[in-house]
Amino acid sequence: MNLKKLLKFLLPTLNIPTVSRLSLDRELKRQFKRLEPGVLLDVGSKLSPYSKYIPHTKYLRLDIDEKSSPDICCDIGNVKWESDYFDTVLATEVLEHLLEPQKAVDEIKRLLKPGGICILSTRFMYPYHPDPVDCYRFTQDSLKFIFKGFSKVEIFHHGNRVQVLWETINRGKIRAILNIFNYLFALVHFKKTEFPCGFVVYARK
Repeated sequence: MNLKKLLKFLLPTLNIPTVSRLSLDRELKRQFKRLEPGVLLDVGSKLSPYSKYIPHTKYLRLDIDEKSSPDICCDIGNVKWESDYFDTVLATEVLEHLLEPQKAVDEIKRLLKPGGICILSTRFMYPYHPDPVDCYRFTQDSLKFIFKGFSKVEIFHHGNRVQVLWETINRGKIRAILNIFNYLFALVHFKKTEFPCGFVVYARK
């Protein structure tokens, strides 16, 4: 057991999700309810944390790390797979880690069937978090631009000024204590905000 796992075992509060993750998951689950069952590709996921929330007939994972045993092991910018195949492509918290985000979005569009849906999330106001690199932050405008090839694009924010401030305060060792308040701060929601933690894109090919 490595040190990180040991600390989470000894201090269960460290297992509590961050406020931004809680607000993101709430928005994602809202969008998942709009989907119909079909063949789904989960991009960049080491696990399948959303599989129980998404209607699907087949669930495939794509990841560049072969150690995670993905169904498809490659870079999302160059997928050796036939076009017009998937009903849904899910890409959560991946786009900010890619050097060529436009190339990845174009490849997602190629993989989707006509009328297929891409649900993508990405960060805006969030600390540097390389995995293995952390390249970009996106606004509504930039997301609309890189998804311009889709027939319909909807963009939803999650998080707000209160949650951004809480995330800034609740960093490092103090998380072992302050994490108990995460669920409370995650309840704060504004319909409009200048300070989103991130965005969720719902795009139809």
